Amino acid sequence: MLINFTDPMFSNRALGFENLVDRLERISNESQSSYPPYNIYRDGLKFQIEIALAGIEKKDVEIELCDGVLTVSYKGSEEVSENDTLHRGIAKRAFKLKFTLAEDLEVIGASSKNGLLNIDLEKILPDHKKPRVINIK
Repeated sequence: MLINFTDPMFSNRALGFENLVDRLERISNESQSSYPPYNIYRDGLKFQIEIALAGIEKKDVEIELCDGVLTVSYKGSEEVSENDTLHRGIAKRAFKLKFTLAEDLEVIGASSKNGLLNIDLEKILPDHKKPRVINIK
């Protein structure tokens, strides 16, 4: 089922959620690629995106955060020497992965080791959303 976020039901009754509606519409319109493979882990308020980048150097990968969208991209390999290659099972084709992040999710950092790119994120709770004890008078 496809949800139409421009439907008047959403625009007339959901006041102050314009940014959220825009994000949901963007997510519903995006086509997702399965290359390169990735995992997403969660541990409490911490998240990690793990992307398999076998044979791709970290200097060739670009990570960008803009308007709540984390984009990981690679322009592809320029090597075309097919003459000596008997079998090509490790893809080095261009890709662009996009992850829509919640407003309270912050990118902590990124690292690369053994062909895996790890992007660390953490959910930052503002003071007014943290649990607190209410005293009874």
